[in-house]
Parts: sequence; C-alpha cells; structure tokens
Amino acid sequence: MDNKFISRDALRKRKARENETASQHERRLTRQRQRRRQKKASEDAEEREARLSRDRERKRVKLATETDEQRNKRLNYYRERKTYLKNIVNQDKGAINQDLNPQKQQPK
Repeated sequence: MDNKFISRDALRKRKARENETASQHERRLTRQRQRRRQKKASEDAEEREARLSRDRERKRVKLATETDEQRNKRLNYYRERKTYLKNIVNQDKGAINQDLNPQKQQPK
C-alpha cells in the first residue's frame, strides 16, 4: 500500500469478509442492499441531487483517468452484456410464441 494508515477496525472487518462462508457472504450483501435502499428512500430532494452529482463526478473522473486497456475491457464487457441480454429476450420470445401457437408444434 502507499503507506496509508488503516485502522484496526478496518483490518478486522476486511479479515472477517475474507473468511466468511458463502451463506454469510450472501446475508451480508442482502443486508447491505437493504440498508442502501432504505437510505435512498429516506433522503430528501436536496440530498438526492447531491448524491447524484457526486456519482456523476466520480464516474467522470474514473472515465477520464482510465487506461486504454481498462477502456477496452470495459467496452468488451458492455458488448458481451448487451448480446447476452439480447439472447435472453430472444429466447423468451421464442418460448412465448411456442406457448401461444400449440398447433405449430410437431406431433410426438
């Protein structure tokens, strides 16, 4: 690390996360998602706008400082995700069409 001070509490939590089981990991993530949802739901318009502007600034800085390799990796991920989602939609449409048109199915 860059000679940064890390509190004992942070080290303790990091170590606990590294040693948790799969079920403990899932429970922790579920609780985190729930807390985040509650926090977002309870914020007023001013707090929401402040959070969104911080997020936009953080994303702008991240994109401005990424390397060519990081950019290519990010774009490849987006392309793969897009084709994956498109395939899921097409499969769902095919299943719906089969359900709606039972006459077109071949006899067994």
